[in-house]
Amino acid sequence: MRFRDWWIWFAAAACVWPPVWAMKPGEAAPDLALRDRSGTEVRLSAYRQKKHVLLLTQAPAAAVLDDTCRRLAALDAVVLFLAGDTEANRKFLEGAPSATALIDSGGVVRRVLPGLVLTGPDLAGFVGRWQSGKAVFKAACARCHGEEGDLHICEDVKPLEGIGKRLTPVQIRERLRIGEVNDREVLIRGQIFNRQEVEEVIVYVASL
Repeated sequence: MRFRDWWIWFAAAACVWPPVWAMKPGEAAPDLALRDRSGTEVRLSAYRQKKHVLLLTQAPAAAVLDDTCRRLAALDAVVLFLAGDTEANRKFLEGAPSATALIDSGGVVRRVLPGLVLTGPDLAGFVGRWQSGKAVFKAACARCHGEEGDLHICEDVKPLEGIGKRLTPVQIRERLRIGEVNDREVLIRGQIFNRQEVEEVIVYVASL
Protein backbone atom coordinates (compact mmCIF):
# COMPACT_ATOMS: atom_id res chain seq x y z
CA MET A 1 0.00 0.00 0.00
CA ARG A 2 1.34 3.43 -0.93
CA PHE A 3 2.08 5.98 1.80
CA ARG A 4 -0.72 8.26 0.59
CA ASP A 5 -3.17 5.40 1.04
CA TRP A 6 -1.82 4.74 4.54
CA TRP A 7 -2.25 8.42 5.44
CA ILE A 8 -5.86 8.51 4.16
CA TRP A 9 -6.63 5.32 6.08
CA PHE A 10 -5.06 6.69 9.28
CA ALA A 11 -6.84 10.05 9.03
CA ALA A 12 -10.20 8.40 8.52
CA ALA A 13 -9.67 5.85 11.26
CA ALA A 14 -8.68 8.55 13.72
CA CYS A 15 -12.19 9.98 13.53
CA VAL A 16 -13.81 6.67 14.41
CA TRP A 17 -11.24 5.13 16.73
CA PRO A 18 -9.16 7.92 18.32
CA PRO A 19 -5.73 6.38 19.00
CA VAL A 20 -4.51 6.03 22.55
CA TRP A 21 -0.93 7.26 22.66
CA ALA A 22 1.07 8.49 25.62
CA MET A 23 2.88 11.22 23.68
CA LYS A 24 0.99 13.60 21.42
CA PRO A 25 2.06 16.04 18.67
CA GLY A 26 3.44 19.24 20.12
CA GLU A 27 4.70 17.58 23.31
CA ALA A 28 8.36 17.16 24.25
CA ALA A 29 9.59 13.59 23.99
CA PRO A 30 11.45 12.08 26.96
CA ASP A 31 15.13 11.21 26.59
CA LEU A 32 14.44 7.76 25.18
CA ALA A 33 16.91 4.88 25.01
CA LEU A 34 17.34 4.09 21.31
CA ARG A 35 19.59 2.17 18.96
CA ASP A 36 20.77 2.96 15.46
CA ARG A 37 20.94 0.63 12.45
CA SER A 38 24.25 -0.79 13.61
CA GLY A 39 22.75 -1.72 16.98
CA THR A 40 24.67 0.95 18.89
CA GLU A 41 22.74 2.29 21.88
CA VAL A 42 22.12 6.04 21.75
CA ARG A 43 19.98 8.60 23.57
CA LEU A 44 17.44 10.84 21.91
CA SER A 45 19.17 13.87 23.42
CA ALA A 46 22.24 13.17 21.27
CA TYR A 47 20.28 14.36 18.22
CA ARG A 48 18.90 17.59 19.69
CA GLN A 49 19.50 20.56 17.40
CA LYS A 50 21.13 18.18 14.91
CA LYS A 51 18.64 15.80 13.28
CA HIS A 52 14.95 14.98 13.12
CA VAL A 53 14.45 11.46 14.48
CA LEU A 54 12.24 8.94 12.74
CA LEU A 55 11.44 6.46 15.49
CA LEU A 56 10.30 2.91 14.78
CA THR A 57 9.06 1.00 17.80
CA GLN A 58 8.99 -2.47 16.25
CA ALA A 59 11.08 -3.17 13.16
CA PRO A 60 14.37 -4.92 12.41
CA ALA A 61 17.15 -2.59 11.31
CA ALA A 62 17.54 -4.69 8.16
CA ALA A 63 14.06 -3.53 7.04
CA VAL A 64 15.38 0.01 6.59
CA LEU A 65 17.34 0.03 3.34
CA ASP A 66 20.42 2.11 2.55
CA ASP A 67 18.49 4.02 -0.12
CA THR A 68 15.88 5.01 2.47
CA CYS A 69 18.58 6.23 4.84
CA ARG A 70 20.11 8.34 2.07
CA ARG A 71 16.72 9.93 1.38
CA LEU A 72 16.24 10.64 5.07
CA ALA A 73 19.72 12.15 5.34
CA ALA A 74 18.74 14.62 2.62
CA LEU A 75 15.78 15.60 4.82
CA ASP A 76 18.01 16.08 7.90
CA ALA A 77 16.45 12.99 9.46
CA VAL A 78 17.78 9.75 10.89
CA VAL A 79 15.94 6.50 11.61
CA LEU A 80 16.31 4.99 15.08
CA PHE A 81 14.69 2.15 16.97
CA LEU A 82 13.27 1.93 20.48
CA ALA A 83 15.55 -0.16 22.70
CA GLY A 84 15.55 -1.21 26.32
CA ASP A 85 12.83 -1.64 28.93
CA THR A 86 13.13 1.76 30.58
CA GLU A 87 10.33 3.66 32.31
CA ALA A 88 10.41 6.39 29.65
CA ASN A 89 10.20 3.82 26.86
CA ARG A 90 7.27 2.04 28.49
CA LYS A 91 5.42 5.32 28.89
CA PHE A 92 6.10 6.27 25.30
CA LEU A 93 4.64 2.95 24.12
CA GLU A 94 1.58 3.13 26.38
CA GLY A 95 -1.50 2.08 24.43
CA ALA A 96 0.36 1.54 21.15
CA PRO A 97 3.16 -1.06 21.23
CA SER A 98 3.89 -0.56 17.53
CA ALA A 99 4.15 2.83 15.85
CA THR A 100 6.12 5.21 13.67
CA ALA A 101 6.88 8.60 15.19
CA LEU A 102 8.60 11.75 13.99
CA ILE A 103 10.46 13.78 16.61
CA ASP A 104 11.91 17.05 15.36
CA SER A 105 15.41 18.33 16.08
CA GLY A 106 14.03 20.32 19.00
CA GLY A 107 12.94 17.09 20.70
CA VAL A 108 9.22 17.69 20.07
CA VAL A 109 6.89 14.91 18.92
CA ARG A 110 5.49 16.00 15.56
CA ARG A 111 3.70 13.02 14.06
CA VAL A 112 2.65 9.60 15.31
CA LEU A 113 1.14 6.69 13.41
CA PRO A 114 0.04 4.26 16.16
CA GLY A 115 -0.23 0.64 15.11
CA LEU A 116 1.75 1.27 11.92
CA VAL A 117 5.49 0.72 11.44
CA LEU A 118 6.64 2.17 8.12
CA THR A 119 9.61 0.74 6.27
CA GLY A 120 11.11 1.27 2.83
CA PRO A 121 10.44 4.42 0.80
CA ASP A 122 7.36 5.32 2.85
CA LEU A 123 9.68 6.45 5.65
CA ALA A 124 11.04 9.31 3.56
CA GLY A 125 7.52 10.20 2.45
CA PHE A 126 6.45 10.34 6.09
CA VAL A 127 9.06 13.01 6.83
CA GLY A 128 8.83 14.74 3.46
CA ARG A 129 5.12 15.49 3.74
CA TRP A 130 5.61 17.12 7.13
CA GLN A 131 8.55 19.21 5.91
CA SER A 132 6.72 20.27 2.73
CA GLY A 133 3.68 21.24 4.79
CA LYS A 134 5.88 23.26 7.10
CA ALA A 135 7.36 25.15 4.12
CA VAL A 136 3.91 25.97 2.70
CA PHE A 137 2.61 26.98 6.13
CA LYS A 138 5.64 29.22 6.73
CA ALA A 139 5.17 30.96 3.36
CA ALA A 140 1.39 31.33 3.42
CA CYS A 141 0.13 31.10 7.00
CA ALA A 142 2.86 32.02 9.49
CA ARG A 143 2.33 35.77 9.12
CA CYS A 144 -0.82 35.50 11.24
CA HIS A 145 -0.38 32.13 12.95
CA GLY A 146 3.38 32.04 13.60
CA GLU A 147 5.56 29.15 12.44
CA GLU A 148 4.62 27.15 15.54
CA GLY A 149 0.97 28.27 15.44
CA ASP A 150 1.29 30.29 18.65
CA LEU A 151 0.57 33.82 17.36
CA HIS A 152 -2.78 35.65 17.52
CA ILE A 153 -1.88 39.02 16.01
CA CYS A 154 -4.64 38.84 13.39
CA GLU A 155 -7.93 39.50 15.17
CA ASP A 156 -9.98 36.92 13.29
CA VAL A 157 -7.38 34.13 13.51
CA LYS A 158 -7.18 31.79 16.49
CA PRO A 159 -3.84 30.34 17.69
CA LEU A 160 -3.14 26.85 16.38
CA GLU A 161 -0.73 25.79 19.12
CA GLY A 162 -1.74 22.36 20.42
CA ILE A 163 -4.39 21.79 17.76
CA GLY A 164 -2.96 18.37 16.97
CA LYS A 165 -3.89 17.24 20.49
CA ARG A 166 -7.49 18.40 20.11
CA LEU A 167 -8.45 17.60 16.52
CA THR A 168 -7.90 14.83 14.02
CA PRO A 169 -6.51 15.64 10.54
CA VAL A 170 -10.03 15.30 9.11
CA GLN A 171 -11.41 17.80 11.64
CA ILE A 172 -8.58 20.22 10.83
CA ARG A 173 -9.49 19.99 7.14
CA GLU A 174 -13.12 20.82 7.94
CA ARG A 175 -12.05 24.01 9.71
CA LEU A 176 -10.04 25.28 6.74
CA ARG A 177 -13.27 26.30 4.97
CA ILE A 178 -11.92 25.17 1.63
CA GLY A 179 -13.50 26.68 -1.46
CA GLU A 180 -13.48 24.68 -4.67
CA VAL A 181 -11.80 26.27 -7.70
CA ASN A 182 -11.11 23.40 -10.08
CA ASP A 183 -9.81 19.82 -10.12
CA ARG A 184 -6.31 20.93 -9.13
CA GLU A 185 -6.80 24.01 -6.95
CA VAL A 186 -8.78 25.24 -3.96
CA LEU A 187 -9.30 28.62 -2.27
CA ILE A 188 -8.49 29.26 1.42
CA ARG A 189 -8.76 32.78 2.88
CA GLY A 190 -8.46 34.38 -0.51
CA GLN A 191 -5.36 32.39 -1.51
CA ILE A 192 -5.21 29.65 -4.12
CA PHE A 193 -3.45 26.40 -3.20
CA ASN A 194 -3.05 23.17 -5.11
CA ARG A 195 -4.63 20.17 -3.45
CA GLN A 196 -1.34 18.53 -2.56
CA GLU A 197 -0.22 21.65 -0.70
CA VAL A 198 -3.43 21.56 1.34
CA GLU A 199 -2.85 17.94 2.35
CA GLU A 200 0.73 18.73 3.33
CA VAL A 201 -0.33 21.77 5.37
CA ILE A 202 -2.85 19.61 7.23
CA VAL A 203 -0.04 17.18 8.08
CA TYR A 204 2.04 20.05 9.48
CA VAL A 205 -0.80 21.73 11.36
CA ALA A 206 -1.69 18.40 12.96
CA SER A 207 1.86 18.36 14.37
CA LEU A 208 1.51 21.64 16.28
